[in-house]
Amino acid sequence: MIDKRHFGRRAADFRHRLELSQAGLAERLGVSAQAVSKWETGAALPDIELLLELSKLYGVSVNELLEDNALLGCIASRAFEEKGGVAYFVPPESDPECLRWEEDMRREGWIARNWRDAWHQPGGWADSEYGRNLVGERNRPDDLRIGRRIADLGGVILDIGSGPGGGYMPFILQADPAARIIVSDRSRVAVEEWKRFLDRELDSPYVYYAALDFCDIPFRSCTVDVISDHGGIINCIGDRSAALRECWRVLRPGGTLVSLNSFVTRETLASLPDDARRALLREYPFISDSLYEDTVLAGFRKIDSEAAGSWSTEEDRDSSIAGFARSLGITIEFTQYIRFCEK
Repeated sequence: MIDKRHFGRRAADFRHRLELSQAGLAERLGVSAQAVSKWETGAALPDIELLLELSKLYGVSVNELLEDNALLGCIASRAFEEKGGVAYFVPPESDPECLRWEEDMRREGWIARNWRDAWHQPGGWADSEYGRNLVGERNRPDDLRIGRRIADLGGVILDIGSGPGGGYMPFILQADPAARIIVSDRSRVAVEEWKRFLDRELDSPYVYYAALDFCDIPFRSCTVDVISDHGGIINCIGDRSAALRECWRVLRPGGTLVSLNSFVTRETLASLPDDARRALLREYPFISDSLYEDTVLAGFRKIDSEAAGSWSTEEDRDSSIAGFARSLGITIEFTQYIRFCEK
């Protein structure tokens, strides 16, 4: 079903890019300014001949004007189910622990709180019974800066492992509300909740939604301009090397993977009590892996790393590794960096 409201937003944005007024567009098409106003407010759709004229004028396909997920249909390498503006490439979650996590996310309003914090608005974690998100607050200036850099790169942006935090997406949209960005996560519920929230909060016609596994990205090769990763790869469920190879594959030549990662240095690991260190490595065997070698082996020709401070499990109340550290009676310090990887 065609969403007239989203069509109207897209049509108005394309008109603004050409610096045309509604009256100017109406004159070029031989219709009334009132007709153009109805299209752009979602009250009506143009007939097929006028849609073709708009398509030629704006330099986009009729499908891209009309369909929420026309972009995903163009770049997808396999069939997918679509419902409510979300493209589904993975089945619903069945693991009981993940199902509980999804229910907590909905019930406690994680997405709305994370968005408010990212935009520095009331209604974030500080206004909840759970208290401030200290790590997120400290990272926010860097996240805003990186969001701007990603937005400036332009083109089609795939945010992988968006989760309830949204990845870099909230910061990219602060820099450019018209950014063409695909919100993606393995959790169908996380993607659905972002769609529901952003339809109310932002109503952008250029945000797309896909439930997918980024270790097996269901897009054709060389179809994405930028991939943004706010810690998804380092924490992924699956083969992280495969995820990096998939990122390289779907990026266009010259495209960029922007990846935020955290790891524990070997010196920090060696400073922990022996029993705690052994238990930590049994549970998290890759905790000291920075993935630099895997990134090189994936094929990226230029890799620039930027230090991004550190954080500790003492500051992080909710992650599984923070809970595990508390159970061992230790605090773990993570080194954090941002990597810009060019194909």
